[in-house]
Amino acid sequence: MKILLPVQLNPISRRKDKSVKLSYETRELSPEETLTLMSMEGEEGWVLFSSNQDIKEEEIPEANADLGQKTQSTRIRSCLYKLYMQEVHAQTFLGTFENYYKDKTELYITFLKEKIND
Repeated sequence: MKILLPVQLNPISRRKDKSVKLSYETRELSPEETLTLMSMEGEEGWVLFSSNQDIKEEEIPEANADLGQKTQSTRIRSCLYKLYMQEVHAQTFLGTFENYYKDKTELYITFLKEKIND
C-alpha cells in the first residue's frame, strides 16, 4: 500500500540513540487518505522527500525497509528478563532465566489455548 501526499517537513528532533524523529504536516485530507494513513500506522517503509525546487524521479529501493526495531518476541523476552531479575532480587524465584522464560511462556500458551474455541 502506498500514498502520495504533498507535505511540509516540520522541525526534526534528534534522539538519544542517534535516530531522528521526522514530523510532516499535510493539507486537509480526504477520508480515504486519512484511512489509508491510519491503516499504515506502525508499518516500516521508505520515505522520499523532495523540495518543490528539486523534484526528480528517484529510484526507490527494492528491499524492504528495516528500522532495526526489536521483534515482538524479542520485546516479550526482554520484559520477561526484567521480571526475572526483579524476582531473583526479591528472592521469589531461584533458577535460571531459561527456566523462568519457559515457565512463563507455557503459562501464557495455556491461557491462549483456553481461549481458542474448538
